[in-house]
Amino acid sequence: MRRWTAISTTVLLVLEAGVSLLAALLLGGAASRGHMQFAGVSYRAIAGAAYIGLSLQAAFLLLVAGVLVRVAVRAQDREFGRPTRLLLIAAAVFHGVLAALMLALSGVWTFLVLALTLTLLVLLFFIPTRPGSAPSPAPAPAAPAS
Repeated sequence: MRRWTAISTTVLLVLEAGVSLLAALLLGGAASRGHMQFAGVSYRAIAGAAYIGLSLQAAFLLLVAGVLVRVAVRAQDREFGRPTRLLLIAAAVFHGVLAALMLALSGVWTFLVLALTLTLLVLLFFIPTRPGSAPSPAPAPAAPAS
């Protein structure tokens, strides 16, 4: 189940990266063609910020997708390493904040896609690596002899 969760999360992350790049093109193009200033900031700076910011977001999503491909290939072998855990936690936090923003700004459907991705990222931490490798409960301590 861990392999399929990683694969489905990878597909969603790649789609989100594509949407981020498309949004960068649309927002940057609209800002550069609008020739409007916002609080003294030139339209070139606004367009550049849209291009750079959303491209960095897409690069981060593709990095996480690449790590999840590696997880899917060796899903049953071992636990996550520390860098992988930190990257997946950062991606989960990023998706939580982005989902809250999209619920306020864009609507329910965008929120649901981001919430689904967040759910799959968190689910990866709770699926055991091997069937039956779930931690066993600790044995009860023996009663003291009196």
